[in-house]
Amino acid sequence: MKKKALAGILAAAMTTGLMVPAAVSAADMTTVSLWIPTLANYTDEAVTEVEEAINAYMADKYGVQVDLQYIEIGNFEKAVNLAMTTDEVDVTCYFTDNGQLSTYVANGQLLDITDYFESASDELKATFTDAEMTASSMNGRLYGLVRKYQYGGHETAVMNQAIVEELGIDAKSITTMEQLEEVLYQVHEAHPEIYTLVPQSAAEMTWAWAGVCDRGIGLTAYAYADWGTTELKSLFETEGFKEFAGYMNKWYNDGIVMADALSNTMEGSSMVKAGSAFCTLHNGDIDPLDKIYPNTVESGILAPARAESIAIGNLQYGISANSAHPDESFTVLEALYTDPEFETMLSYGLEGKHYVLNDKGRAEYPEGMTAENEPYGGFAATAAYPDFLIIPVKETALYEDAKATVEAWDEDVEVSPAFGFFYDTTEMTDFITAYVNLEDKYKDAVMTGSVSLEDVLPQIKSELESIGFYEVLADTQAALDAFLAEK
Repeated sequence: MKKKALAGILAAAMTTGLMVPAAVSAADMTTVSLWIPTLANYTDEAVTEVEEAINAYMADKYGVQVDLQYIEIGNFEKAVNLAMTTDEVDVTCYFTDNGQLSTYVANGQLLDITDYFESASDELKATFTDAEMTASSMNGRLYGLVRKYQYGGHETAVMNQAIVEELGIDAKSITTMEQLEEVLYQVHEAHPEIYTLVPQSAAEMTWAWAGVCDRGIGLTAYAYADWGTTELKSLFETEGFKEFAGYMNKWYNDGIVMADALSNTMEGSSMVKAGSAFCTLHNGDIDPLDKIYPNTVESGILAPARAESIAIGNLQYGISANSAHPDESFTVLEALYTDPEFETMLSYGLEGKHYVLNDKGRAEYPEGMTAENEPYGGFAATAAYPDFLIIPVKETALYEDAKATVEAWDEDVEVSPAFGFFYDTTEMTDFITAYVNLEDKYKDAVMTGSVSLEDVLPQIKSELESIGFYEVLADTQAALDAFLAEK
């Protein structure tokens, strides 16, 4: 990437709305690398086409170029963590799961953008609520911008439509794990040739953690609580996790759960759509999942809409501290949240080719195109992008105004009592690493049911003691109690 000595001109252009002089060629402009996790299929040809269209637009309006880098979601955390040790990435998505925000800040990998934000447009400043600003801040400093999205979610099950209809299953009546269990055993008996229950993604049985417990309290990787409580525990010692693990172990032993779930690399919804699996657990929100995933039916709500401690701002976009182009990177970062044309191209691709606007002004697939054959997968995976509230509403959406709908949804979501609490783990790198390794060692095996929690819990507790977990947890609990007392 070539550095351009026109940062002042670009800043003035952003402030005043002036166009960058046409004499500046694209070859002389700074290229900002933008990393995005893939939740769908993207062909190299389609990404190149979209990138070219984006860059023609960005050159005229902002005087910068964008290098789109799509990374498979299963490899994204590791890849971006490594990339942020160099100047390979400028603007990147990151998740706050497992304490990534606090870890990146502690490691000096994320740029402090507080001063940039304070000098930004009023439009950008008005985009975020106080809660969203809290979710992307550490020690009073801003390190990223949260994805504008409905936060929290309820847990449901996504089931194969053909089998539901064949067996006369009343999907919406399934609102408990006991009722789901009855259906799973019925399907397993009728269709032993397919997987009955598969993970939501890779080896993860569900992303709907609020249906299990509250996690990431204090933006940590180790503090959990049963929902609605503030008593901190390890993941494995929460009652919600124990209950979930009990179901999974029983189902796994009875052949209900995918036998090789630990080595799974596919999305559960893809297998359910294709008919190779009957069911996957899922986190649902304002869009019905059976509209997003063709050939599927969604169950009733298994766990109500809740927002864990890390759920508000669980996906954010920030700037690598090692970026060689921080000014231009913030220009791109701001445009992601304030420029509908840029955000629409990035999210949906090219109008007329990857999506069309119908006579109602709503976005949908071109004739003959579906999520399975659309080469630029953004239309099926808008959850990965910064702000879907400023792009055209999808035809499948059951609302007219995305912004008003999301704001109403967020008002009704139950928020963790620990939200806003931050516990500084800067000096705890070795402990965090030890805990994460311990959790990774057991979590997926227990959640898929291939290992009984009851059998391994004594060993887990012993290992927790050996890394000083309970002493750290006691200190974290004391800090949380003090925080709650001041609210």
